[in-house]
Amino acid sequence: MFYNHENPTQKSIYDNKILIVDDAMLNRELITSFLKGAGYQNLVTAVDGADALNQLNQYDIDLVILDLLMPNVDGTEVIKKVRTDTRLKQLPILVQTAISDPEERAEAWKYGATDIITKPIHKLELLARVKIHLENSFLIQTLENYQKIADHEVAKALEVQKSLLPSEEVLKKLGEKHHISIDSIFIPSRFLSGDIWGLYELETGRLLIWICDFSGKGISASLYTLRLHTLIAEHRHKLKDPSTLIHLVNLKLSEMVKEGHFCTFLVGVIDLNRMKFDYLSASATHPIIYRPSEKSYILGDGAGLPLGITKEATYPLKTLDLKPGDNLILYSDLMWEDQGTIPDMSFLPEELPGLIDRLNGQSLLQMAKDKIQACAEIAFSDDLTLIEIVINPQELKNVKI
Repeated sequence: MFYNHENPTQKSIYDNKILIVDDAMLNRELITSFLKGAGYQNLVTAVDGADALNQLNQYDIDLVILDLLMPNVDGTEVIKKVRTDTRLKQLPILVQTAISDPEERAEAWKYGATDIITKPIHKLELLARVKIHLENSFLIQTLENYQKIADHEVAKALEVQKSLLPSEEVLKKLGEKHHISIDSIFIPSRFLSGDIWGLYELETGRLLIWICDFSGKGISASLYTLRLHTLIAEHRHKLKDPSTLIHLVNLKLSEMVKEGHFCTFLVGVIDLNRMKFDYLSASATHPIIYRPSEKSYILGDGAGLPLGITKEATYPLKTLDLKPGDNLILYSDLMWEDQGTIPDMSFLPEELPGLIDRLNGQSLLQMAKDKIQACAEIAFSDDLTLIEIVINPQELKNVKI
């Protein structure tokens, strides 16, 4: 279908190919005459339903004018077959019929007719209906094309955003070097995510990890994650402790984000030499130390003013003890804001005891993965980030404690 985009409703619609289907030659000639007189020249005809289906396979048809009562294959059967063909699902079908029975006419609507006009055909009504359905078809096709382009661009943008996260190769190398296991889940709620996290080595036995959640969702929030990642990468050489990093980020975000926007943020150092997790929080979710062997947990403190609100904010250092076999769990606030997203997996303080009991010593992150995989139709009301760092007990003998 071709259109002059400067004026899509003039001249160009008259190039569309229209199929006229009627077993009566007089009706075919009458409709053809009306359309040619109005400027439509790209016309083909069919004598019954079987002929119509053959023409639809042979040509790229833009609109069908279809009689209902015909020998061999009737109009209703043509509609049924057309609507089961994904290539023709949006094809306008203008039914022309002498049937006055509402129930029989309703059958045409039921199976996917676009419009119905009553015989004998009135010229002005026919031309008006043809014109409006060709214009509507163009608009629908235009929207579908834009949607395809947008989906493609968003998919590429998501791949770029995922590339900002620690890669599997990096996590594997850090895990092998420091005798830990690192795994994560990252699922945007709306094409792109306002969540981001990072991890890098300060020195042997000490890893700095941070997790951030920007207010809002979608493209605007995702752009802030890109700017934050660039900021941290640019200053990484001098960010040797969590306090320096959080204050730098807060200072820059206070200048960068628009009023009313902010981010929650947690940054800490996994110190395997001292077996401590030293961290600072800016209204982040509570870090969790999960102890599978004991079927118990320790809940950290996520309190603090969100970043980007005021440059004068201060963030005290907090510490959690680590033991061989501990799992450090960091996560975005979906895990306590929407308790129904992942069934039976709320991290709200009052829900955690029951969750830990149900885990029965299993991996918390693996349970989340299994539940997400089991719920194919799962819909996330917010972005999901979930990180699990396991301190492997059998390999800690090589770590200086």
